Amino acid sequence: MNLLVEIASLDEVPLREVWPDEARDFTPWLAANPDQLGKALQMDLEFEGSEFAVGPFCADVVLRDANTGERVVVENLLVTTDHDHLGKLITYAAGLEARWAVLVARSFRPEHRSALTWLNSISGEGSGFFGIEVHAVRIGKSPAAVRLDVVVEPDDFSRRARAEVKTLSEVNARYVDWWEEFLSAFHEAHPGWSNAQTPSSANWMNFPSGRSGVRYGLSFAYPTGASNYSLRAEVYIDDGESVYPALAAQRSAIEGTCDLELKWEPLENARASRVAIYLDPADPADRASWPTYRTWAVETLGKLRQAFSVPINELQQAN
Repeated sequence: MNLLVEIASLDEVPLREVWPDEARDFTPWLAANPDQLGKALQMDLEFEGSEFAVGPFCADVVLRDANTGERVVVENLLVTTDHDHLGKLITYAAGLEARWAVLVARSFRPEHRSALTWLNSISGEGSGFFGIEVHAVRIGKSPAAVRLDVVVEPDDFSRRARAEVKTLSEVNARYVDWWEEFLSAFHEAHPGWSNAQTPSSANWMNFPSGRSGVRYGLSFAYPTGASNYSLRAEVYIDDGESVYPALAAQRSAIEGTCDLELKWEPLENARASRVAIYLDPADPADRASWPTYRTWAVETLGKLRQAFSVPINELQQAN
């Protein structure tokens, strides 16, 4: 006897039931939940500001990509797109020199989809426009859940074609290969930590800590006084004036929670500081050693996060 499996229906919820007012409710929600937008964009986003001044105007939400440091400007509305909000998005993106511009709306008029698509067609590599439709849904009487659907995005095919014209150097192509293999292992070992999916052509990548200005990083680098490449896993602190001293004050407690030989590097005469551990030597050209490097990197980043997550979160609450 076959038993039918009962499947509940997913029902649309009016957006005004979730966010009664666009400015007082929806914009603050986007600002407080950058990871929701980050998942849709495959970026690790950090909050920079809301109602961000651009001349006499104010951008709804301004974010940064934690990996690249590039600015992302967001304009939002709870109704169908209009010329006013599209024009504001372009104005804010230009005024704030944002690399990515995002329009979030209940639905998109065909002409506004076409406008964003055209803007993408003339945008440079590493920049562009996104259109995202916002939905609220629920099953039965459950709390409403948010769904962000990307309906316009930069044209991957045309960008890939342009990138092929500018052939990557052998070194940069090697880094792309390294990060592609690393990201697969990283996401498998640490699901939900990062939204990053695109391998970098640089020697470094960053991953979010939950606090703006503090990131976990991995890079091939020459440590001070060394003549060979090392693989460096680190807590990178872009606000050394306040955050680094607060963490350094907890050095004994932090080091007592892990078995890592941490190097505390305040980086004199620089705003940034780091707490790092090195695998030395680690030559990125030595592909035969990549599995060893990758295992070390995935495990070490996990240990760093385990040791620093509580101190960083406590700083978040204090500030």
